[in-house]
Amino acid sequence: MIWIFVVLAIVSVVVIALVAVGREALGGATRARPAVFDLEEAVAFISDGLPPDVASRLTYDDVRWVLRTDVDALEEATAEAEHVELGMEVLDEDIAIGRILEVVDAEGRDLTDVDVASVLQGRTRYLRAIGAIGPEVVGDPDGGDAS
Repeated sequence: MIWIFVVLAIVSVVVIALVAVGREALGGATRARPAVFDLEEAVAFISDGLPPDVASRLTYDDVRWVLRTDVDALEEATAEAEHVELGMEVLDEDIAIGRILEVVDAEGRDLTDVDVASVLQGRTRYLRAIGAIGPEVVGDPDGGDAS
């Protein structure tokens, strides 16, 4: 008689464990993976996608420098973001190129606006590839009509 209770207890524990593991496995499959920006992976991805004329001029170090400079310049431009209402001009690619070219001139680097623009376009492709950004939102992001 006691053996029946032992067997039922073991079967119950196994069933509960299988249900719990199965639920977590299914939950993990449906959750979105976090997009992680890996600098070295990004440098390789961007360098491989550069136009031939730009790729012939830029090294991996140049691509890495542009990416880091863009992050630094964006951080500086948004340093007062908590106190100032920032518009899309902070994210505007032409303005970003201008911010980077200011640093290029200050440091005397041999990079052109085409070089910088190509790296930033490659960065956008990389961010799409890893799922960090999606398609552009058309209309009002809150669901209403933008007009």
